[in-house]
Amino acid sequence: MFVFPGLTTEGVYRVSGNKTDQDNIQKLFDQDHSIDFVVMDVAVHAAAGALKAFFADLPDPLIPYSLHPELVEAAKIVDYIERLQVLHEIVKKFPSVNYQVFKFIITHLNRVSQHCKCTLMTADNLSICFWPTLMRPDFENKETLSTTKLNQAVIEAFIVQSEYFFHGGEMAESSSNEGTPPPHHCHNMVEALLPLQLPPPMQPQQIQHTLHPDALM
Repeated sequence: MFVFPGLTTEGVYRVSGNKTDQDNIQKLFDQDHSIDFVVMDVAVHAAAGALKAFFADLPDPLIPYSLHPELVEAAKIVDYIERLQVLHEIVKKFPSVNYQVFKFIITHLNRVSQHCKCTLMTADNLSICFWPTLMRPDFENKETLSTTKLNQAVIEAFIVQSEYFFHGGEMAESSSNEGTPPPHHCHNMVEALLPLQLPPPMQPQQIQHTLHPDALM
């Protein structure tokens, strides 16, 4: 079975890519949304950084602001199975396009996490890198800092349980850590946010194009 190099690249989505390569990806993508990144032969970290920048700079976050409070409250539920069931109902409230794109990116991140022995990027690490770009919180708001770990836990749950949320599968067996809700306050906020390294803005258009089914899988 062929495995794309990015799935075995250490630090994918965590290590910053070359800015020039990221700018080239932006220009080519703006011109043609069906470009083949494999044919472009760009560095893995540059392509990964460009993808994060795309989500970071959308006019509105992929996860609608209106659903953030519900997601935070769901993350506080102690019972793991009940927590996932509530999250499953919330994700159904996403606008159709947002839901489809979220399904693709989370499915992709689940696949990346399956190669964590090579990449060192577990679902936990990936959620640290991606929740700010998918949720776009206001970090100047003190309440945002108090819910950082909860927001991260939500994205981690989606990554770990992507089969359950999006593909009609069973719940994956939970670890002891997943079975316990994160604390309501993050006591080491700086350390928690250090892995996030966003590349420069890409000024993407609104998502209006049909996604190829295998684009991110």
